[in-house]
Amino acid sequence: MDLAPHDIDQRIALAMDDWRDAERALRKNPPASRHNVLEAHRAVATRSMWIELGERSKDPILAAAMPWVYALVLERVVWPARVRAAEALHAPSIEVPDLELDRLSPRTVIDRLLTEDNSDRRRFYADALVGGARHLSDAQFVLAERRAEAIRRLGVDDPDALEVPLDPSTSLTRVAERVFQATVEFVPRGLRRWDDVLAMGLARDAGEGWPAHLSLRWITDLFAGTGLLDGLALPAFDPPRLLGASSFVRALAHFGRSYAETDVSRSAPFVFKRSPFDLRVARRAALFGSLPADPVFCWRALGLGRARALAQARAVASALVCTLRMDAVRVLMRAEVLSSSRARRQRFEELTERAFGIPFPGDLAFVLPRIGPNDPTRLLGTLVALADRRSLVERFDEDWFRSPHAALAIRAEQAELPLTKPSKDAPLGAKPALLPFRASDATVDAALNTLEQTLAELFR
Repeated sequence: MDLAPHDIDQRIALAMDDWRDAERALRKNPPASRHNVLEAHRAVATRSMWIELGERSKDPILAAAMPWVYALVLERVVWPARVRAAEALHAPSIEVPDLELDRLSPRTVIDRLLTEDNSDRRRFYADALVGGARHLSDAQFVLAERRAEAIRRLGVDDPDALEVPLDPSTSLTRVAERVFQATVEFVPRGLRRWDDVLAMGLARDAGEGWPAHLSLRWITDLFAGTGLLDGLALPAFDPPRLLGASSFVRALAHFGRSYAETDVSRSAPFVFKRSPFDLRVARRAALFGSLPADPVFCWRALGLGRARALAQARAVASALVCTLRMDAVRVLMRAEVLSSSRARRQRFEELTERAFGIPFPGDLAFVLPRIGPNDPTRLLGTLVALADRRSLVERFDEDWFRSPHAALAIRAEQAELPLTKPSKDAPLGAKPALLPFRASDATVDAALNTLEQTLAELFR
């Protein structure tokens, strides 16, 4: 097609916006139609464009565009399977005897699981979900299987080289295993059923100091006077329902994600600023989302006394440990995409039992939690954010989130483009390659050590 590099860049940005809007709508509501929004963006979402970019990859813009074309091709191809999975998620297919008169959708049952604070009633919903999740589990598995087949047809031998922002990407399994090892002593005690893990993850007991209404304004006020948001207009967002401290964790993580996507160079090409597997965005989401697990934040921002701030931070940290271990389960389940139905269910039960001491039913595999291509990015982002936080504390003190100097350092890093130097084998005068930010093996190992130290200091 020989489109100009900047034209390709602009088309990718438009395709990403349209796809993200469509995918978000699909998660919230039953699909109104099976229309594939990426069909309008075939210029940057076909195998022929992927091959063309490989032939023109000496251009830095086109080299940075390749991961985006890869992601867009896959999403266009698997969209019908994604719609069918959404239909299964929203279909009223589950009976909850003694509690509900009508059949409920899996999405509604999961919602009831999260909102029900009575453990006996919650178990009715948990049992009903297990009994009625097979159809959704199969649909989610077919979606993952179709994606794997699309990768094969695209001719990509090592998808992890594109999807896992880690050098080398082969270390991902080892990293997930290290997460299990580093956090095993901090798994909450007294978990008797798999749904207890969900309840623990909400941190309902950490309820002091929070505002009555969760809003973007409350979050931005936390950083007023630091300069972190000067000149930026963050998009509005629908705050999560108040279900415990985890709602504020999710809201702050959403803020961090929006901040990272907004505070970027306005003049640079889109593919230089963003990646479909964006470690920098995941790092910022985790950095700000982890603030409620910081005793200093609970003391300085929420106004709690020191003893209560420590107790509340520990409660939130316990919930985040559950989340982190489940993220490790997600990553290790990636290898089961081409397994048989029986094998993937058995593997899911084994991994969740290792993670929590209680196995999740195999019929929930690929349902709770869902497995997706961004799982490695989320896990790595959480780990690297721990190292980011440690660095900010060492440089700007424990209340770094109130420091204009820390905000300036964060903004300076946001302004950097992911520039890498030419390899030793590159010819003289070769242009640098612009690629998505990636973490080195050593960086993640250091972050895992920080994770162990942080938890030990918090719970000592």
